[in-house]
Parts: sequence; C-alpha cells; structure tokens
Amino acid sequence: MRASKLAILAVTTLVAALLIGSLVVQMQAEAASVKNNTPTPTTTNYGFSLVKQNSKGYPEARFERPTPLPPIFQPPELSEADFNITAAGEAKNISRGAKASTTDAALSLAGSIYSWRNQGVLVVEEGQLTVGDKTYSVESGRGVFNTKTKYGLLIIQIRVVDEGSKQYLALLQGRVEPTESEGVYNVSFKAQMVRLAGIYLLKLDGTLETTTTLRTYSISTLGGTWDHTTITIKVEESPLAANYTDAVIKAIRTWNDTLRVFASQYSDYSYLSNIVLKLTDSDDANVKIRFTDEGKFRIGGETQTSFKESNIFKNITVTVRVGSRYTENVVYAVTLHELGHALGLGHTDIPEDLMYPVLTSWGLRSVGISTLDLYGVAQIFGWLPNGTPDGFNVPRVVTLPVSIPYEVVEGS
Repeated sequence: MRASKLAILAVTTLVAALLIGSLVVQMQAEAASVKNNTPTPTTTNYGFSLVKQNSKGYPEARFERPTPLPPIFQPPELSEADFNITAAGEAKNISRGAKASTTDAALSLAGSIYSWRNQGVLVVEEGQLTVGDKTYSVESGRGVFNTKTKYGLLIIQIRVVDEGSKQYLALLQGRVEPTESEGVYNVSFKAQMVRLAGIYLLKLDGTLETTTTLRTYSISTLGGTWDHTTITIKVEESPLAANYTDAVIKAIRTWNDTLRVFASQYSDYSYLSNIVLKLTDSDDANVKIRFTDEGKFRIGGETQTSFKESNIFKNITVTVRVGSRYTENVVYAVTLHELGHALGLGHTDIPEDLMYPVLTSWGLRSVGISTLDLYGVAQIFGWLPNGTPDGFNVPRVVTLPVSIPYEVVEGS
C-alpha cells in the first residue's frame, strides 16, 4: 500500500512539474509580447534581418511561442544537411549537427522540460551579410534549434567588411555590450528554420540599426619601451616566493607563447617573435618581482618604473601582494597582469581584459592575453623594424584596429 501511494505521489509530482514548466514558458512568452510592442519589420526574403536595441541597450525582438511538443518524442536521424541562406550572398558549408545537451536545450525558445529530446545544433561557417549599403562578413555562427518545431536561438559572428561600415554595428546581443570571445562581434537573434523543397532557410525578425557606434578597444601604455628584446626577470627571494615561482614561470611562458602566435597570425607585427621574457637569478635583471603578504585579505600588484631616457625603461619593479589563502591560479592571473605592465602596457576599461585594473571573478575564469594587449605591445616595440628606439615616441593610448578582432589568444 505504501509503495502504491509513493508511486501515485511521484506521478502527481511529475505531472505538476510538467504543468508548471509549461505555465512558466507561457508566462514568459506573454510577458515578452506585452513588454515589446514594436511592430515586426516586413521582410521580402529569407535573408538576414536583425533586431534593434531599445533605450537600455537590449534587443527588441518579437517572441514567438512554438507549438507545444508531445511529452515523448524520438528525434529523427540528425544527418548532415545543407542550408541555403539567401539575400545576403551565398553562405557556404552550413550544416546541421547532432550534438545536444540540456544546456543547449535551455537556450531553445521551445523552453519545455522535455524539449532536449529534439535539440539539434546549427553551424554557420562562412558567408556575407548585406544591410542597406553596408556589407559584413559572417565569420561563423552556432546555435541550437528544435528539430521538430524548427525554432531555436542562433548566434552569428559578424565582422565589418567595408571601411565605411566599421563605425556602425549595432550591439544586438541580449546584453549592454556584446562579447567577442571568438574574435568577432557575437550577435544573437531568434531564428525560425523553414523547410522549403528540402532546403532549410533562416527566417529572422527585425532590422539592423546603423546609428550605434561600434565598440572600440583601447589600452593605455606607460609611455616607454625597452631598447632590447630579451627582458630578464628575477623573482626576489622571500618565504612567499617559493610558493609562487611556478606561477611566475607559467605567466612568463604564456606571454612568450602568445607573442609568437600573434606574430605569426599578423605578419605586420612579426617582429614580436623577437621579444622574449626570460627568468634569471642576476641582480641586473630588467624586471624584479617580489611577493609580500601586505594586506592579508586582498591581492593585487604594483609596478614601479624608472627610465634611463625619456622613453627607454631602465628597470621595473613589480610587487605582488598575496596572502596564504590565495591559490596559485590567482597569483598567476595577477602576475600575468603585472608582466603586461613590465612590457609597457597600462590599463584598459574593457572589464573582461587581462589589463583591466580590477581583478574580478569573471577575469579569473577568462584570464588570458588578448589581441588588444598584444597589439599594444606591438606599438610599444614599434621601433624594432627600424632597428633602434632613438626618436621613437610610444603612444600613450593604443586602439585596436577593426581589422584585428578582439579575442583572447591561445598559446602554442
């Protein structure tokens, strides 16, 4: 009897969960439709049309609630299938993959607690987007969609192609600012997969605004440069230093690796491959790093520079404040930041960047050297192609050109 009651209770709980999940989705959909009264722009084809920003910087997109799915559904075979995107130039190599996860399912506009059974992954790898007289290159895109309802959420990565467009790319992601972790401007919008004559088309809602200034990426410098390319670094002896020497070695290796990678990716700055950070025991080291437990409950760094000429560094002292409770990974992040200063970089106002002045929890998760940081070093050592720093003026602020996407550079 007790087992029977438990079984009935379990079934009742499951049914309630299904009803609540469906109700939540319905309420979200209705709330979205009430919140956004913007009429949907008319489209004449299945080309790319993107949503615009509202006054708070969030996209104004019409929410379409898909037809509810049956509780039990076995998805069809997710074999490779070609997609054709029209009206924006032909997009090539667009395929449907079979990968899915409950995380992907959570992104689906279907939103039901059983919709994971029907999730597919849409991958867009190449193409062009034309909006008015402005042309953008679709670098890649990835999203999830429901293989039965054909609704989903697609993220397309766009890079400006023509020079006249570089100041205009609306921030269309559902945040105040877009993310550029893949090196281009991630623009997310709603897509409905429409199947016509065996070909899937992307039907998107909205229009691309051309009044929002493209986000720029800038970083300050310390106003100086080194007159040689091998920068020697010494970790001063202390009780703490023994615990964190490995973090310093790792940070040095990361800088050396990413300098080489950037130099190989952007031939105009191939001279960066000549710059090497090198650990030494010599008291004549260019950069000295010392660890202190000042503050106990905070971690940070301080860089002191001295010049032998107006624009040439003589030596740099880096002080890293740590406490016993900080892990090697945290110290690594701080040291990586301070070595950026040792190369002549200042700070940036990009919160996700290594050279942001405040170490955040997000920064710890995404710590890495960006193209902005490396381009800044390239400008600091811009004298190298000429062979001498004499008369070379280090810019106080460096702005990443639009031809170089903002992204974290992985070491080799």
